[in-house]
Formats: sequence, structure tokens, C-alpha cells
Amino acid sequence: MLELSRTQVSLLVRAFVGGFALIAILWGCWTLPLFWNQGFDESVARGIISGRAFRPEILSQLKSDLDAIEQSPFCRASATRSAAIIRLRIAEQTLSAGKAETIDQEFDALRRALVTTLSCSPADPFSWLALFWLRNNQIGFKSENLQYLRLSYELGPSEGWIALKRNHIAFSVFEALDPALAKTAIREFVQILNTGLYTEAVEIFTGPAWRVRDQILPRLTEVPIRNREIFADALRNRGSEVIVPGVSDRRHP
Repeated sequence: MLELSRTQVSLLVRAFVGGFALIAILWGCWTLPLFWNQGFDESVARGIISGRAFRPEILSQLKSDLDAIEQSPFCRASATRSAAIIRLRIAEQTLSAGKAETIDQEFDALRRALVTTLSCSPADPFSWLALFWLRNNQIGFKSENLQYLRLSYELGPSEGWIALKRNHIAFSVFEALDPALAKTAIREFVQILNTGLYTEAVEIFTGPAWRVRDQILPRLTEVPIRNREIFADALRNRGSEVIVPGVSDRRHP
């Protein structure tokens, strides 16, 4: 039987430790730039969520970073979600600018980003909402698309920044919603007003929700009177004389 001397064992141990350390260093050199870039991309995504405006050319410079995140063998939910958020904003900007020559390319890039995100985090309510938006804009509204909106509501019923975007999207196709989803969209608007997001509530109410305001207004009795008063004042400042339940009667007996 082969026996190793103490010196040989020591050399083998050192060689193993040294090899392991080298692998760790090489791994760090490979992944550190990726994680560094992901940190910056996540910061941009947080800015988008908070309402910060980014010029299209700034976001376009991040595309190589987004490609790296989506092709990475590592599953980091925060990174893939950030990539999807940025991809969605790029697609929205391209669509708004009417750039027909590049919109299909941006839609495809968004679809790939959402597939990656949902593969990593299938319970992500933002990605299901973004998929609903994408399908409606890429192939047109179909009733089967509602499953994605429904999943977003089920998986993230109370996430504020998602609710703001989702409520706007839901009211834009309100007539196509089934009764349960329609009630959910109205209930979500009530929750937005309950939380004191007055500017955002006015934007939604006077925008995509305006044509169904008669269905929303009766539900506002569930909102504290102070919130309703502030909401009514904000509407008047926009030039709208909508009668908010319990407010106009108090001010104009």
C-alpha cells in the first residue's frame, strides 16, 4: 500500500488549497464586472419605478448589460426583474415615438427578458403585467391575454408601484375585462386613493378611467372623507367638476 510522507501530504494540501484559491480568484474576476453592472442596472430600474425620466439614448447604452444579465447562468431575481423593467421602458419609449422600424425588435427583446425573469421568478407580478401589456401591443388584445393580468393581481395585490401601472393598463381595456377583473380594477383604484396617492389617482381617473367614472364614483364612499376632499380639489384644479360622493354636498349645500 502506498504511504505518503508528512511532507508529501503537506504539499498536496497546499496544492489543493492553492488551486481552490486560484479558482475562486478567477471566478471573482469573471463575475465581479457582471455583478457591478447589475448593481447599476438595478439602480436605473429603481429610478424608473420612482418615476424618474431617462432619455432613450441613455437606456440604449445599457442593452449590452441587459443581454449579459439575460444570458447569465446565475438566477438573480432582482437582476432579471431590473432588466425586464428597463426593457419595458425602452419598448414604451419606442412605441410612443412611433419608431415602426425598431419596435418589433424591442418587443422581441422584452419578450426574451420576461421569459428569463419568469423562469427565475415565476411568481413575479410585474412580469405577468408586462407580459399582458406586451401581448396586447404585439399581437392585439385577445381574451386569453387576461390570464396574465389576473396572475399579476393574484400574485401582487398590494404592491404600490405595480398597482399604479397595472391600474392604468387595466382601465385602458376596462370594457374587455370580465366582471371579476373589472371589480378588482375599481377596488385597486380605491386602494390607491386610500393610500394618499392623489396625483397618481387623478392621472388615472382623468385618463383611462374617465369613460367609466360613473362606475368608480359610487365606490369612493369607501375612502376616508379627507382623502375624498383632497381628490376633489385636485380634480377641480384640473378643470373637472365631477361630484365626488360626500364632498360636493358638504361644500355646496
